[in-house]
Amino acid sequence: MNRKSTYSRRFKFDLVIYLFSEGVTEIDYLEQFIRQNSKTENVKIIRRKICPNQITLAQSAIDWAQNNPLHQHEEIWLIFDDDGKSDNVKQTFKMVESCKFNINIAYNKPCIEIWPLLHNHVNNVSNQSQAQSKLHEIMKSYKHDHYPYFDLSKMPDYEYAVAQAKSWKTSLNNDPEYVSSKFAGIYKLTEKIKNT
Repeated sequence: MNRKSTYSRRFKFDLVIYLFSEGVTEIDYLEQFIRQNSKTENVKIIRRKICPNQITLAQSAIDWAQNNPLHQHEEIWLIFDDDGKSDNVKQTFKMVESCKFNINIAYNKPCIEIWPLLHNHVNNVSNQSQAQSKLHEIMKSYKHDHYPYFDLSKMPDYEYAVAQAKSWKTSLNNDPEYVSSKFAGIYKLTEKIKNT
């Protein structure tokens, strides 16, 4: 669906998010989050690209931004994990920072699974496999390679998750997010949605 044909439909929303994501887990969660917060009339997510390579994802967002000027209520968001690829992550941040477009980043380290774990007051994971294993203990239906969808009923304490994520951001003292040992940057997008 091209941009012109979707303009009239998108115009009614207070926030339209063009999403460039590593996988479907993040998109599925955000769509559930929008419904849970009764924001379906206010916020629309438009999937632009799914790609596991952070650099390719960033380049796709930059290329798309170059050809699609944003309206006031529209934003571009990249969601990606560290996944043990810190050199790629650093390059991705630098690409976005040096481009002339306003592209937002929701970066998670070690992985997106840290976000539902924070809702359960689990903030001591150090790698992706540990995070996925702990999440499966809490959310039995979650299987990273088979059914990577978050069950919102197993994510009880949103306020704690946000507070912890903000504390990690504050502790960086303006250093780049990718230097943190743990990070849950998706809170920036969920808070934006919640407050729209």
